[in-house]
Amino acid sequence: APAFSCPCNMALSRTVLVIACVLAYSSQALAGCTVSDVVCLQDDVNHRVLPNQVVDGSITLEYCAQLCYDMKMAYAGAEYKSQCFCGNSVNESNPVPSSQCNLGCSGNSKEMCGGFDRISVYKVQCSGSPVPPPPSPPEKPYLFNPCLDNTTGAYPTPFCNSSLDIDDRITDLLSRMSISDKINNLGTSDGGVPSLGIVGYNWWSEATHGISHNRADAITPFETNFAFPITTAMSFNKTMWFATGNRIGREGRATMNAGNAWSTFWAPVINMARDPRWGRNIETPGEDPYLSGKYAEYFVKGFEHAPDDPTHMQASACCKHYAVNSMESSKENGISWNRHNFDANVTMQDLVEYYLPSFQACVEKGQVSGLMCSYNAVNGVPSCANSWLLQTVARDEWGFDGYVTSDCDADSDVFNSHHYTDTPEETVRDVLRAGTDVDCGGFVQQKAMSAYNQSLITEADIDARLRMLYRVRIRLGHFDPPGPLQEIPASTICANASLDLARDGVAQSVVLLKNDNNLLPLDASKLKSASVTGNNANLSKKMAGYYGPGNFCFDEAPNMVDAVQGYIAGTKSAEFEIDFDTVSDEYLQNVREIASDSNINIVVIGTSLRDAAEGHDAITNISVPDSQLQAIEAATNSSSDPVVVVIFTAVALDISAVLNNPKVGAVVHAGQPSIQTRGVADVLFGAKPVAGRTIQTVYPAEFSQQLSIFDFNVRPGPSAWARPDCQGNNASQCPRGTNPGRTHMFYNGKAVVPFGFGLSYTSWKYTTIPSQEGPLSLGPVSELVRELDATGRTFASMEDLDSRDPLVSYMVNVTNTGNMDSDDVVLGFVEPPGAGSNGVPLQTLFGFERVHVKKGETVTVNLYPSLLAFTRVNEQGRREAVGGTYTFRFGLRETADKGMGLAEHSITLQ
Repeated sequence: APAFSCPCNMALSRTVLVIACVLAYSSQALAGCTVSDVVCLQDDVNHRVLPNQVVDGSITLEYCAQLCYDMKMAYAGAEYKSQCFCGNSVNESNPVPSSQCNLGCSGNSKEMCGGFDRISVYKVQCSGSPVPPPPSPPEKPYLFNPCLDNTTGAYPTPFCNSSLDIDDRITDLLSRMSISDKINNLGTSDGGVPSLGIVGYNWWSEATHGISHNRADAITPFETNFAFPITTAMSFNKTMWFATGNRIGREGRATMNAGNAWSTFWAPVINMARDPRWGRNIETPGEDPYLSGKYAEYFVKGFEHAPDDPTHMQASACCKHYAVNSMESSKENGISWNRHNFDANVTMQDLVEYYLPSFQACVEKGQVSGLMCSYNAVNGVPSCANSWLLQTVARDEWGFDGYVTSDCDADSDVFNSHHYTDTPEETVRDVLRAGTDVDCGGFVQQKAMSAYNQSLITEADIDARLRMLYRVRIRLGHFDPPGPLQEIPASTICANASLDLARDGVAQSVVLLKNDNNLLPLDASKLKSASVTGNNANLSKKMAGYYGPGNFCFDEAPNMVDAVQGYIAGTKSAEFEIDFDTVSDEYLQNVREIASDSNINIVVIGTSLRDAAEGHDAITNISVPDSQLQAIEAATNSSSDPVVVVIFTAVALDISAVLNNPKVGAVVHAGQPSIQTRGVADVLFGAKPVAGRTIQTVYPAEFSQQLSIFDFNVRPGPSAWARPDCQGNNASQCPRGTNPGRTHMFYNGKAVVPFGFGLSYTSWKYTTIPSQEGPLSLGPVSELVRELDATGRTFASMEDLDSRDPLVSYMVNVTNTGNMDSDDVVLGFVEPPGAGSNGVPLQTLFGFERVHVKKGETVTVNLYPSLLAFTRVNEQGRREAVGGTYTFRFGLRETADKGMGLAEHSITLQ
């Protein structure tokens, strides 16, 4: 390795400077490899501290150093106990306490090889004989039930008696734990209770579109990779969401039974996709609170519950990120904020009506067992220290029965980023008493004993948090006799039921935005050749592992070229790559050549994780980049027939130029299907009907120029933030922006593509039959509001709402007037009195249903609004009954002249 000295007088990044000065006086290398002065750094898949991963298997720190030495690399890093990374430089990252690199190396458990998103970095110091690879140790199962082993201390205790009440069992357990045991159980990677034989447990696994953070071996080598929610939510199919959650949860349980997975999965993400620039729109079911709540309800029910065993959970879901979390890291006019230090200032009106309802549905209807408090603060109070959010709302009003985890390092952020408390110990007090049960990151585990010794927290404070954690674990069956769930075999994983559902889920979700002269569906029997080009033509593997499985079923990860080849063997793709915003002349020439020689040309455009993902938001300009328009132009100018454009994106790009291009005959939006591209092809070639609906408003490009991503208000009006298009780096000298309103509920401009838009291969007619005509009495609504005020509740109980008779219900007759059997999605909107003025929503989605209708036949859908549809949320966040004329609309006016169904009915309340 090259000589090393401390360059403390040089202008270096913080990370490099810290490591350089720590390692400057390292000991001389001996025979083999020597490890010293290890630094623990924050790491993540989108921003690697060291760029080259060389192995994921049995490692020690010394063996990792040897691998890096062989590659002539200066630095080595070990992460997640089995991953070795190398590099000649260390990218910028946040140094964290060494205690957060706390996972024993897979080849030597006495050494620490990083942690979850934590990497142990050190200088390569090797000479003499090379370090041999360590033997692979026998793999221990992730889960161990001490109540089945009569040699453990837990075995004879009431805690292991499954016939007792859960709370009594936990009380017994807590009485046997030392204060040190208890504190060690407050972190994501807990220390278990050694004296009782309770081994350590890790609360962190992921399952946004398939399970991850599990171990792959010969028994469980794969996991099914479903499309991202930004795709599957476009199906508006509740039963499909339930089935998807169920298959993912079942694969989780099967992997647990094989000893290769934990039981608590941090999904789904149900934050609002309120801004097209947010980096994590891909993980969400869109911009609408009612839709997101329904997605959460059905996904969670499917995920957690199995008919095999109604007394235990199949797996534990976790709705995140609670709350008002939809900005990663952005810079505007010289001002930078990120999710760790941002304070989301929102009105109570927006909080109650827009940001929190999806979480209420997840808790009350889905009965989720986990919530994650977010990094950001809400109106000055960090979410993980916010007792109003965690206790008053979630537990007291909604009846949440589960555990709350912090997002990773969010508890630390309360002190280090938000500076909400004066000392770390005060932060421990505040997060525990607010209701955060487990800390992802280690901050609480490190500081709790000091807080306890200072009498800032009591043992009862800790017990309250542990009670929630062990309650969930008992509901999962961790300490009970084996039952039906333990019999779910590994053959469940990647079974045909999962693979078929993953593919069909995409087909159900694809949205048809344009179809001139019925270009689609394509007839493969009449096409001998095709070209598939564009920046996302080969997109597949790069997306698939993001918050989902990295081990694809049978190692198959088809991209859009592969998907089209399944229908047309003579499919070609461009030989040169195109990036999001750059394109070479060679690439364009290649597109022209293959387009001119193809019967049909498909151009796949959009965004990828490079453009928007966890940790970074999308660029301010939301127009389709010129590079992608050039790729489309190269294909259209070289083709004698209209071109098909397929869009893969979670960033709602302004696609006006694509839609208005007369040479583009059809435009299909597919969200981000991950590796399930064959589902898109099934729609293109008519093997499956098209019935998806958009779940994000597509704004004109100027939207992102006039409104800051930091402005979280959803109603129109003047913004406190500077216009993003202001030139210069001094926001104080820039004009303030104007908020045109966000989402279909409040946006007062003309959308490029409105929420709920979607065309069909057939045609539709709607007629409605209301249960009664007006005028109707407002009395039942006024009574509901009086009860809310009398009890001091902010949110009406969903169970109570379901028990009250609706004021009006609608039978919607859906007739397929075309010549093709098809699915259709019926969307129900209500336009309240005064819509669009004085903070009143333009419209609200109150119901939807997906149906299959054969050509020439009619199916009836029943939809009705709850009593809340006849109220408004005032500026204080309180409900008020509102009389006047309400218009109920089924379908979109924008698609009525394009063969889609539309029916409206007005009714007056007084």
